Amino acid sequence: MKSATLVLGALAAVVAGAATALLLGDVPGYVVAGALLVMGITGLFASPRVRKTLLTVIAVALVGGLAIAGWGALTVTSALGSTAGPVTQPDAAVLTAADDKIDAANTAAFRLELTEDEMRAFTLDALRTETDNPIADITFDVIPGAAGDGGQLRFSADLKSGGSRANGAVAARLVSGGVSVEVIDVGLGPFQVPGLAKGAIEDLVARVADFDALLAERRADVQAITFTEDTIVITGTQARTGVLTSESFLTAFAKQAASTVEVVAPPPERIGAGVVNTTTEGGAPFYVALGDSLAANVGVDQPRDGYVSRFHKAIQERNGAIYGLRNFGISGESTGSMIRGGQLDEAVAFMEVNEVAFVTIDIGANNLLGHLASDDCSQSLEDAACAQRIADSFAAYTADLERILGAVAATAPDATIVFLTMYNPFNLGLGTELETAMDETTEELNAIASGVASGLGVLVADGFSPMRGTAQLTTHMVDATPDIHPLPIGFDILASALLDALD
Repeated sequence: MKSATLVLGALAAVVAGAATALLLGDVPGYVVAGALLVMGITGLFASPRVRKTLLTVIAVALVGGLAIAGWGALTVTSALGSTAGPVTQPDAAVLTAADDKIDAANTAAFRLELTEDEMRAFTLDALRTETDNPIADITFDVIPGAAGDGGQLRFSADLKSGGSRANGAVAARLVSGGVSVEVIDVGLGPFQVPGLAKGAIEDLVARVADFDALLAERRADVQAITFTEDTIVITGTQARTGVLTSESFLTAFAKQAASTVEVVAPPPERIGAGVVNTTTEGGAPFYVALGDSLAANVGVDQPRDGYVSRFHKAIQERNGAIYGLRNFGISGESTGSMIRGGQLDEAVAFMEVNEVAFVTIDIGANNLLGHLASDDCSQSLEDAACAQRIADSFAAYTADLERILGAVAATAPDATIVFLTMYNPFNLGLGTELETAMDETTEELNAIASGVASGLGVLVADGFSPMRGTAQLTTHMVDATPDIHPLPIGFDILASALLDALD
């Protein structure tokens, strides 16, 4: 009798625990399983009368658990295994509106706002292409979160199995510029879906939404996901060689450029063109560069005119030494794409197996400038939509930069690491209110970078001050098509800022 109580108690714990999990969720399932296991163990030491009572309770739990677990398993398996049948046709007008919004968001800095109906139409359209999809129809309900909590997207789905309905919630969170989709809970009728089936549904949700694939294809850096009463708003940037995409901003800037009284000659170069005219040069130890289009030499015709080659020449002359060079810079890079796109990983892998004397990093312009050149910010940076864009950009930048600089500092602890702060290309030196506001916003981003860098023992080079108000002399901003990137003199100024930081 004693051994029977223990064996049956353990068996009932498994079966009844699983049945409870199907009905009420994992935590209640664990509680029931634990209670039955304790009963089985207690029966070893209890009196015959108490042992008999415990055995009766355990037997009832075992039989009931078997019945419920069998019913639940059959219901869940049948519902999720039935993939034959049509998917509800999405509303054509709503789907067109959703597609138009997604197409319109294909800009340097985007703000994508989708309603519950648009998400439903977009999802139904995607479900029609899924051959192993058990869902026939789906509706969404956006649930805003409390402060600091992004919120949830609750869903209710009719399944192709007929008569079955799934309900649950999905959360989307940021991971270094990407979107991670997680199924929080899901149930089929009275049953909670167990972990294995929940994983399958999570895979389906990820495939249908396909957020990460779309973002990777566009080299997008998501900076915020906001849940409102009936919409989800996604804000971020995408890699671009030039970030000026707003017609209203271009028009305003062209008028501003035309009002310049005089374009004076730029100052003489201090360092001059570099010696190495490629992005790689053998030698030991190495100077390693990470960054965006500035490190990638966009704006000049040859690498020797970029700041990386100029700084490489300057440190060799300064130290009387020969250094190798490895430039990992990628045009259009933001902090998120640097992490997710592979530049950081590639640079870290290189530094792990090579001696490194210097590392320079410039990153952040593409986190911010696209927003400053957007329609939302074309009139005033204090407009609510513009202010929200900037706040989201700053928050994502802080977290990403901590990860980037932390990884570099940990991998090359003996190297001299210098972070180059960004300049404001939208200041022609006219003293306008918009120029001043953009200067202040750029300085805010630079203050974030300086704080992160200083906390990790990374030197900070001031790329902002010497370029301030000089865009007409040092960049391509007064070209027929305005371009934020430096002229050779601009790159020389940036290389000089790096050199000054060493002292």
